[in-house]
Amino acid sequence: MTMERQEVAEKLAGFLRKALAKKDVEIKPDKPLSDLGLNSSGRLELFTMIEDEYDLMLDEDEQDAVKCLNDAIELVMKKVA
Repeated sequence: MTMERQEVAEKLAGFLRKALAKKDVEIKPDKPLSDLGLNSSGRLELFTMIEDEYDLMLDEDEQDAVKCLNDAIELVMKKVA
């Protein structure tokens, strides 16, 4: 199953909006998640959605390495490849 980066980016941006509970936030791929207002419970929700969607188990180090949306996209692309 090949996944397009754009498809993953759109899906993860949607997850991020849900985790932020803000529909109208402007999400830039390289903007730090913390600058968007994502707190620790929001991060947990985001990673749970990612794991469920792509049938992944992300360890703590992988999750900690995600600082922006681009990092999350790269992680998913690497794990599902």
